[in-house]
Amino acid sequence: MAFPLMSWAQQARSTRRPKILGTTFSQLQCHYIELDWQAAFRAICALGFDEVRLCAYWHEIERTENEFDFSTIDWLLDECDRHGIKATVAVGMKVPRWPEFHFPDWLRARYDTQTQTQALDQNEAIAAHALNFVQRVVDHCRTAPSLTCWQVENEPFTHLEIAGGRYLSFEFVQREIELVRSWTAAHHQVTTTGSIVLPAAQDPREEMVLQESLELVDAFGINVYTKVPLRNTFFYLEPLPPFWETLSRWQTQAAQKGKEIWIAEAQAEPWEPNQLVALKKLNYPSSSPRRATNLVTTLVDLGYGRVFLWGCEYWYWHLQNDRKHWWWAMQQVVEAKIA
Repeated sequence: MAFPLMSWAQQARSTRRPKILGTTFSQLQCHYIELDWQAAFRAICALGFDEVRLCAYWHEIERTENEFDFSTIDWLLDECDRHGIKATVAVGMKVPRWPEFHFPDWLRARYDTQTQTQALDQNEAIAAHALNFVQRVVDHCRTAPSLTCWQVENEPFTHLEIAGGRYLSFEFVQREIELVRSWTAAHHQVTTTGSIVLPAAQDPREEMVLQESLELVDAFGINVYTKVPLRNTFFYLEPLPPFWETLSRWQTQAAQKGKEIWIAEAQAEPWEPNQLVALKKLNYPSSSPRRATNLVTTLVDLGYGRVFLWGCEYWYWHLQNDRKHWWWAMQQVVEAKIA
């Protein structure tokens, strides 16, 4: 399962893509790197992905308490419909991209949203506001033609440094999932996500998260990164054989339960120490078009039929700055032969 060293031409010929290939789009990430988010999304849709994961950001939709502005998520869902792309909407306190928890200013001013000593939902007021927000988003978006799936929270049970160690309880996420099911259409899938830790996937908590989540959802998404810095150093962690063995085993376990397991984030953007987005150089150790392409093929070989690439805003930024290597490579993945 090691990443083979081969020429770019050889690699492009041997690339195999899954039946369903998608990406995650964040208008917030576009703001960070000074992109026109609408132009970026139109271009990304034109690449030809089958699905896209969108983010219903709490701080964007409910800037003022009990006043809801759905214009951004509506525009994104409508654009998906125009391009014939299916949409997953991530909703909750914690959805993709930094700072992970996207609380509106009015809520942060009123409550402690930084605690690491207990699950954030242990504050009953925060929990109640979050449930109200989720219900309003689901009620508003559930009739969108492009919508096929709801993602409830993003890695809600992990204690990640990038999220300030903050997390949610299993009981609260279960309440959210039940709420979403009660408000959405019966044919909509419900999912949540978790991670697999480098280098050897030996954290027993990940196994527990998988097993408990499979009891709640139709599908469980895994975030897969294959080269990341060790804390804030320039030493990098990469997969050892048990990492891939675990990914293969999880696929089998989910199938035995009649559930789907998918790749919610397949690394296709650098993750460098002390940088929100690594843009200063053309090439970085943690990711490259070749690594990203090989990762897709490896995941396909493990049996994953639904893979979402992570980093589309990054590819578009390079395209806008006359660097076409990422954009061209991801176009080749989209156009590759389905395994």
